[in-house]
Amino acid sequence: MDSGYIIYIIAAGIVFIWSMAVQSNLKSKMTKGSQMRAGSGKTANQVVEEMLRAHDVTGITVEHKPGNLTDCYSPKEGKIYLSDTTYGKDSVTAVAVAAHECGHAVQDHENMLLYEFRQLLAPAAGIASRVGPYIVLAGILVSAMAEHNRNNDVGYTICTIGIVVYFIAFLFYLVMLPVERNASSRAFKDMKEFGWVSDDQLSFAHAALRAAGDTYAVALASSAVTLIRLLALRGSRGGRRR
Repeated sequence: MDSGYIIYIIAAGIVFIWSMAVQSNLKSKMTKGSQMRAGSGKTANQVVEEMLRAHDVTGITVEHKPGNLTDCYSPKEGKIYLSDTTYGKDSVTAVAVAAHECGHAVQDHENMLLYEFRQLLAPAAGIASRVGPYIVLAGILVSAMAEHNRNNDVGYTICTIGIVVYFIAFLFYLVMLPVERNASSRAFKDMKEFGWVSDDQLSFAHAALRAAGDTYAVALASSAVTLIRLLALRGSRGGRRR
């Protein structure tokens, strides 16, 4: 077993353990926050309306979306969807989540460069993350089959194409993290300014938003580990080309 593979296994293991810790912390924060009534007594829907109005954002409607943690902002539809645990609820969690999604609507309204870049990458990123690694593996297979030949550049080229495709997914996660952090920052700023939660609830609301953002940090780390592994695999084939 080569040292590169061992390093990959260790790195992947660390990311996996971190992911479990982040998910556990997020679940704990969201559950606890859902049992705390926001100090203002306002519902998530009211918070969204106030935040949109405060930032002069118009043409956005709020709708219910069945499920848990299905909250999202849809720029194409001009809608903010709130889940079962958020829509019409007045808990600290509901207010924080609604304000976060509203933060994306504000980013869109203000033409935030990173947000627009993320939206540009989004359609291709999902496909790239699934297809990229398989293209690299196909390249390795072709390279191995051509090993007896003096020139197996075809396999190496296919590997490179796969890496370029997967890099789109990595770039998406790289951009998504600061976009999500920014939306949470906007949410917290307005929660504090407009008093949607009481002063003693602010630190908890901030921690909940931070925990949610950590999931995107894990996604970025995971994609980085995968990208590095794909580069190493291509490198091993490249070494055999000489």
